[in-house]
Amino acid sequence: MKLVGWSVVLQWSRVGITAALFLIAARILSLAELGLFATAFAPVRLTQSLHRAGIGEAVIVYGHRAGRCEALFLIATASGLAIALVLATLGILLGSPLLTLLAVIPIVSGFGAVSEGQLRRELRIKALAVRTLLCQSVAAGIALWMLLADFGVWALAAFAVVNAGLSSGMSIWLSGWRPRLRPQLRRVLLMVPKVAQISLRDLLNSGLLPVAQLLVAAGMGLTAAGAFQIAVRLLGLIDALTLAPLRFTALPSLRRARDGAFADVIRTHLRFSATVAAWVWGGTLAVTMDLVSFAVGADHATASSAPLVGLAGLGLVSALTMPVTQALMARGHTGLVLKRASFTFGLGFLATLGLLWTDPVLVSAGLSLSALAITVWFFGTALPRLGLGWSDLQVAARPLAAGVVMVLALRLLPSVPLWSAVILGTALYAALLGADQVFRQRVTA
Repeated sequence: MKLVGWSVVLQWSRVGITAALFLIAARILSLAELGLFATAFAPVRLTQSLHRAGIGEAVIVYGHRAGRCEALFLIATASGLAIALVLATLGILLGSPLLTLLAVIPIVSGFGAVSEGQLRRELRIKALAVRTLLCQSVAAGIALWMLLADFGVWALAAFAVVNAGLSSGMSIWLSGWRPRLRPQLRRVLLMVPKVAQISLRDLLNSGLLPVAQLLVAAGMGLTAAGAFQIAVRLLGLIDALTLAPLRFTALPSLRRARDGAFADVIRTHLRFSATVAAWVWGGTLAVTMDLVSFAVGADHATASSAPLVGLAGLGLVSALTMPVTQALMARGHTGLVLKRASFTFGLGFLATLGLLWTDPVLVSAGLSLSALAITVWFFGTALPRLGLGWSDLQVAARPLAAGVVMVLALRLLPSVPLWSAVILGTALYAALLGADQVFRQRVTA
């Protein structure tokens, strides 16, 4: 299997196994129990950007210089210990034994962060993919046994801790890297700002939903937090299974593109991404209740389907902006990408605060509308830098229009089983795109 193929396996295994276990747990646990775990795990997710992105990417960029990896190892282990102490203290003060247990994750992640960065720097994607599949499968097996043995929400906590420990240990073993030099204070102080900058960028990109999860739990209670978490997990699973592979192919393709063909390559990725996104998220909107009921059972479907409708816009916006974001990265315009992430996080946070005393549906919709508003500004700023204009987005308009027709048609049809709706919607969507293609060919001729 080629590098891109193993990259896809890595991405799917990271999201898919975790999401599958959570969906099984959703059939066994109550919404309040799911909300309890999601709330306890949210602060841990927020701190993971330090080791997952900050240390890992710093190893990739600076790890070839002598003494840098040792300095990063000291930063990773010391920060992991500090974060663990803070989270454990919060768990004790707030009376949350789940958070106290989960606080061990930053420690074990810190020990393996440099080793994982080494594997990524050497492009040992196959090793990372196999490691992730193995560790998550073992952890999921333990958690599933605990669920069936009535350990309740502790099964999900056990999965998170066991998976973190196994992943860290296997990364250390596979990389073969060990600290060989004494970390110099000068190098450590030099690396701290670089690690902080990378971590902040990742936090802005991935931290909005965990923050919203905490706010929903604080303002609406654990039952609402559980319903919101199911919607978030389904959002991530749908994205990973259908749209994440496009991200792996877009950046290498754009980096290889010649200057004269760069705009054409962007338009190609825009059209392809919009075609997949309109089908995926249009279909999700058309069969939301049946889809959620199939995924987590009928008991939680009513409470969780409405927040998923609200979050569907977030998934669609992410897919449509991906080619432009990757093109900016390929041309070195990283500042604009970071600015977009900052604005999206800030406006989404304010929208969540403003809607916090309503219901999870409006909070979800507020997140999507915030992302859409920032996207309008983002396209207006980014397209000229890439040699494109608003007219170039027409390649995405046709699939989106076909997606709207598909949603309306499925909504107007009498109730049909889920798989029948999927087949009918897909056939209609493909027919609309095909008819549009034939029409444009005739007009051109």
